[in-house]
Amino acid sequence: MFTLSQASYDTKEILKWGGLFIAGFVVIIVFIQLILIVKQAIFPSPPPRPTVAFGKLDPQLFPKSVTAAKLTYKINTLTGYLPSLPGQVKVFKIQTFTPDLLNLSNASGKVAAAGFKSAPVQISSVNYQWSNTDPAGLAQSINMNIVTDNFVLTSDFLSNSSMLTGTLPNQDDSIKAADAYLNQINTFPADIDTSKTKTSLFAIQNGSLVPATSFATAGTVRVDFFQKDVDNLPIVYEQTNFSNINVLVGPEGEIFQAQYFYQTPTSESATYPIRTSAQAYQDLQNGAAYITSYDDSSSTVSITDASLAYYISSQTQRYLMPVIVFQGSDNFTAYVPAVTDEWINK
Repeated sequence: MFTLSQASYDTKEILKWGGLFIAGFVVIIVFIQLILIVKQAIFPSPPPRPTVAFGKLDPQLFPKSVTAAKLTYKINTLTGYLPSLPGQVKVFKIQTFTPDLLNLSNASGKVAAAGFKSAPVQISSVNYQWSNTDPAGLAQSINMNIVTDNFVLTSDFLSNSSMLTGTLPNQDDSIKAADAYLNQINTFPADIDTSKTKTSLFAIQNGSLVPATSFATAGTVRVDFFQKDVDNLPIVYEQTNFSNINVLVGPEGEIFQAQYFYQTPTSESATYPIRTSAQAYQDLQNGAAYITSYDDSSSTVSITDASLAYYISSQTQRYLMPVIVFQGSDNFTAYVPAVTDEWINK
């Protein structure tokens, strides 16, 4: 006869053996996971092959290096070695624009907001120029690409002595003046990282701009706006510490000149193989690098760092492509194209 005590005993046995089974199953799962972790550590799975979906890419466009001197290099990093770089990096398509019958009308409206109400003069199929003399007597000229809305503002401030009197705005006010001016013409780009905005002081000597060390000796403030990092890599431009979107602010907030050359990456990307840091260093030694800054005080440069970044030229490009940035003594900075030669049109 099945009794209550028998039922209690059977229940305890079921719970005991069930618990042992579950515990054993968990131990097996943990053991298998440990084996997989150890295997991955000893024999890691290779990364997926680069997609190279855009095919061969156009070479990156660099200006002339700041020095033609024959330099020698030595590695002087904290570890004594160059850092390891990933085997592949994303390349992004750059946003393109289609010509429109309303381009000229729209561009005329944009520059009119900044005071340029003269008739446009055609410079090329997409570039037009407007002239203006502002209320302070500054003669200005603006050249705009009516398809992309990129523009360059110039003026006669270097030869117009009346523009160089007055109080130079401080750093914050210079940024506000530059921001306000650009917003008159174009909606400020959403991918500008305001935490990176940089100001630089310049004096005017013999009709030229030279770096100044203080507001007391400065005649203008240059404001540079930088784009946000892309895929956790910074964007660099042709000039070290300067960008393709910049404004020169004079006394009383007068806008002396401006450059707005904006290119933005889309979300469409493909992965490409890149050089190792050792290969890039060899290219640097062989003179196959764009040197963007160098104080020219020594013929031997100590390389203190190498890193990846994305490069944006001041010329139109179809893709946002990576470079390997070398930094060193004597304010040395150089860019070596990162994508391997097999995927570059020659």
